[in-house]
Amino acid sequence: MTTKEAVPKSTQPERNPLDYPTRRFVGFALLLAWHYNLWFLHDAFIGVQLLDDCVTESWLFALVAAVIGFIAIAFALGRKHHLCERKWLYEAVTAIAFASTLVLTLFAFSFPTDAIAYALAAVIGASNALLWIMWGELYSRTKTSFSVARIGTTIGLVMLACSLVALVLPTGVSSVFISLLPVAACVLFRRGRRIAESMPYPTLLPESTAKRAIRPMIVVSVTAFVAALACYFLVAIIPLESLPDGDLTFTFGSIGGAVLLCIIGAVSASSKQRLNIYRIFPWLIVLAIISFALFITGEQFYIPSFFLVLAVVAIFEVLLIMYFGVLGMKGYVPIGIAFGFSGAFIRLGIATGNTLALIYEANPSFALVATTPTAIIFVCILSAIIIPLVRQEYNITKLMAPPATESLQEQRIKELAKEFSLSARETEIVMLIARGFTTDNVAKKLVISPYTVNTHIRHVYEKIGIHKRSELIDYINGNGSGESGN
Repeated sequence: MTTKEAVPKSTQPERNPLDYPTRRFVGFALLLAWHYNLWFLHDAFIGVQLLDDCVTESWLFALVAAVIGFIAIAFALGRKHHLCERKWLYEAVTAIAFASTLVLTLFAFSFPTDAIAYALAAVIGASNALLWIMWGELYSRTKTSFSVARIGTTIGLVMLACSLVALVLPTGVSSVFISLLPVAACVLFRRGRRIAESMPYPTLLPESTAKRAIRPMIVVSVTAFVAALACYFLVAIIPLESLPDGDLTFTFGSIGGAVLLCIIGAVSASSKQRLNIYRIFPWLIVLAIISFALFITGEQFYIPSFFLVLAVVAIFEVLLIMYFGVLGMKGYVPIGIAFGFSGAFIRLGIATGNTLALIYEANPSFALVATTPTAIIFVCILSAIIIPLVRQEYNITKLMAPPATESLQEQRIKELAKEFSLSARETEIVMLIARGFTTDNVAKKLVISPYTVNTHIRHVYEKIGIHKRSELIDYINGNGSGESGN
């Protein structure tokens, strides 16, 4: 009698969702879906309308708390610390985010004072900032490629799916669904963190090299702030009665932004020439200008103007994630600052624009005479900021250029040696490694033993804060992501 041999199970390790490039941004997309569905779904809150004053004020509290959180965390982390070092933190913040969202949507506006809603909204905003930066740290360690095709398609599809599900769910059930979105992101984060634990963070470039990124960063950040301010002033100043479905229009606007992201991602994926994200920024400003022109033209164009500016800000937000993500991956700025800035400036602009519109609405006689001139002023400002943005395109593209020439390598190595106080011998060895010399080749070239070479290399690693030769090469060449510029 023969016995069947047991068929051995596959020895191949289970693939992590983050192993698939198009799935890497699902967790981050769930955070964005959480934010947009919470504040744009028409029946997200029990017992109160989406555009009720207390909901609008709660949203502003959430935005301001997020801005403060982004900036405070970024600078508290500095150049050497990371949130992911505290393994318990993501789960704890997710639990707080879930509970705060659930209580806010189901119960907060039934309390005698709106202060409870404001406090919960502030907690949600700060939680969003923490989770946002921790995802950025995860992406930086796994060397995620910030390409338009991948991030645009993934975030667009996830946001679209979540918005449609929340839209068809009954009131109350949709609130629970929204509250569970950060929990779903947490599950993916935990799985991704397991494969990232053995991977190092990007090494920061010497300060003399990193300074080249400061001016483009300032231009992009100010552009994002001004564009968001202008667009959300327009969103909030358009009378509700001019919109076809009242607060439901905000839900459709959020869905429209997701659809446009999907279209941009699909066009980039199908195009033979990859879409450069930095060339999209000026065109978004042009679309914002067109939106204001439609608004000024007359009430019959309020609807397309409304949908257009909502889409512009949604796309701007995703492009900022890509832009600052690439800078962080390449070591120009610490990851905390990179992702902190990617969220802070857009939300600060939204909060400022919405607040300005509320001031106008509180003074109807003033708004009657000042709204159109204000819109014209915004058109002028938006037109003006295109100029520095276009002027910085060359510098931005140069920052993202992958391969370094030999002369540029030498320049970077000299900057590196000065920054980290490398000895003349250590600098010489780094020069040879950058040119492809092995340890034995370096030893023969310098007439020293391989052991001495390895000792010098180990000292270089310790001074710079890296762990292996490939990281040193990437650091010298400025390479963080193979498709970073697309």
